[in-house]
Amino acid sequence: VSDIDYRRYLHQWTCLPDQNSVIHARKAYDLQSDNIYKADLDWLKGIGWSPEGSLDVLKCKRAGAILSESNYRQPPARFKFTSLNDSMDLTLAKNNAHLMNKHAYIEAWEADKTKIHVPVDTPEIVLAKQNQIACSDKMYRHAMEESKKKGYNLRADAIAIKAAKASRDIASDYKYKTAY
Repeated sequence: VSDIDYRRYLHQWTCLPDQNSVIHARKAYDLQSDNIYKADLDWLKGIGWSPEGSLDVLKCKRAGAILSESNYRQPPARFKFTSLNDSMDLTLAKNNAHLMNKHAYIEAWEADKTKIHVPVDTPEIVLAKQNQIACSDKMYRHAMEESKKKGYNLRADAIAIKAAKASRDIASDYKYKTAY
């Protein structure tokens, strides 16, 4: 058994070491090589270097100062200035606090509750009393009893009675004619 035809060896040609393509390939391999890259930094071994003052460290410090919650949310005691008592925003805040004061609101209502006297004959009160009478079950039953006491009163010459009699006569006359 032979494996002569089975194996095919790659790169079985010879190149001169000073050919341009070989020189170019060596430079490309050197650029991609980690060993040569790390060997370039061997001279830095043993040299002490402090990152303090480098651009990245200063950038991080500045970003930390900008994003700091303690500097952003300062208590009012740390402000270096005082506001005027008659400034517009302070006056507005005082007025809003006075309006939203529930204790003062309740006190004012308790004081006004005993002093307000509404006259009895205002149109709203008269209307409310009439609506109460109209919606009252007791008054409804009382009116029904009163109408029963008066009795039934229907005159013979009422329009509805005359119309009913006329339609009865027409219907009767029609039935008579259809029968004969």
